[in-house]
Amino acid sequence: MAKFEKYHPLLSVHYQLDWLTLFKLKDVARLRADKTQAALSGRERDQSVEDTARYVNHTMRLVMSDQALLYGIGDRETNEFLGSICLWRFDQGMTEAQMRFEQLPEAAPEVMQEIIPRVAGFAFFELGLKKLYTVLPETAESAVDLLAGFGFASAPAHHTRTMPNGEKVPLLKLTLTRGQVADEPAFHF
Repeated sequence: MAKFEKYHPLLSVHYQLDWLTLFKLKDVARLRADKTQAALSGRERDQSVEDTARYVNHTMRLVMSDQALLYGIGDRETNEFLGSICLWRFDQGMTEAQMRFEQLPEAAPEVMQEIIPRVAGFAFFELGLKKLYTVLPETAESAVDLLAGFGFASAPAHHTRTMPNGEKVPLLKLTLTRGQVADEPAFHF
């Protein structure tokens, strides 16, 4: 099995993916405190910088124990923190994993347009996964459309998630396979 701690940084044309510990904690805390991002990801919202520090430490333990890869996304020119992306919930055979991504509200939509194929290509062609999936509320139209544009197939997840306004929204499971992107240059790592 691959040692996850060796997989950093990952670079794309405009962005650098690196450990959250290399970004300002206050910036990561701002993302972790965002109600919308927490609801879209199905996680608890951090209430303090201390909560975020515990989260960052926990994620590094997961990386060091080869259970997850979580990256902060930074602009390569300014090193400005823009969001995060992770691969986790690997199956027993290391053939599939869940991908989760979040970005600060002011980050441009183009960030994930560039990052998603880079991370998916890394998962398929470096880690050897056969399938990636993500779970999103069906109302997260921009994220669902983004993933659909890369070939992620959508199916009902048969669960709901409560959004910041209290509304319960059905979830979608969006899936992409290595075979779908084997001939797509944007995904080659």
